[in-house]
Amino acid sequence: MKKITLVLISFFAFNQANAQYSKENQKQYVQDLSTDQMQGRKFASAENKFAAEYIAHKFKMNNLKPCVGDSFLIEFEHKGQTGQNVCGIKEGKSKDIYAFGAHYDHVGVDDKGDDKIYNGADDNASGTSAVMALSDYFKDLNPDQTVMFMAFDAEEIGLVGSKKLVENTDFKTYLPDMKLMLNLEMIGTVSAFGEGKVYMTGSDRSDLMKLMNQNASGKFHVESDPYLKQQLFFRSDNVNFVNNGVVSHALSSVNMENQTHYHKKNDDMTVINVDNLSEITQGIGKSVYQMMQKKEIPQYSK
Repeated sequence: MKKITLVLISFFAFNQANAQYSKENQKQYVQDLSTDQMQGRKFASAENKFAAEYIAHKFKMNNLKPCVGDSFLIEFEHKGQTGQNVCGIKEGKSKDIYAFGAHYDHVGVDDKGDDKIYNGADDNASGTSAVMALSDYFKDLNPDQTVMFMAFDAEEIGLVGSKKLVENTDFKTYLPDMKLMLNLEMIGTVSAFGEGKVYMTGSDRSDLMKLMNQNASGKFHVESDPYLKQQLFFRSDNVNFVNNGVVSHALSSVNMENQTHYHKKNDDMTVINVDNLSEITQGIGKSVYQMMQKKEIPQYSK
């Protein structure tokens, strides 16, 4: 754990000097989460637990409050092992909640070949970095609504962490007020639609894509789900919020037809397009913030 502690110390120093959103900060988040020292962030590993603490520290630095109790870490048990979701909240005048989430766990290591580590830079250090960076973005903004930031554990073993979170007695009290939960899943590469573009899983199920695009700026744009037959809407953490009546979709940029890094050992910083990741992250933040300013609430299609 000595090497990991050194990463944490460097993170503390870096983060204290950089409180607001910046592309450089976000790049650092991806690098730190996907470094070899993190050993692939497998559920219940020491490195996975450290990743949770790393994210929790970011939330604390941005003056968020724990969603449950006095810790940003919300523990759960699964098959005799302990996992931890991370949740921070910026309370507004209104109880209406606009939430961002991403899973931070990955698949760990194996003993095959020279490279033994599944670093998971795109899957899903990219999405997790966006949640952390969005907490930077909203740090000095004061919308009337409440903003929530979540990092889910144990996604890779069956969407377990997010399911445990929505079942948590204290956390579930938030669900009736949650107007939106955006799940950020593999946004580190340029999509088939071009730079700054993401697609929304299950985009035909609500008016969220329309609302986000009406409030978009720059290169950022949300495209329709090109992989509807793959049922991606039901294959990520958003589904556990959907099952509780929350408008929740995943945003992604990974090209499912020609990607070569999904659950592969080459999913490291070399696959991340930092400029594109930054464009997407800021685009999400600006679009949702404008929705909040206009008090726009997405609805499922009837």
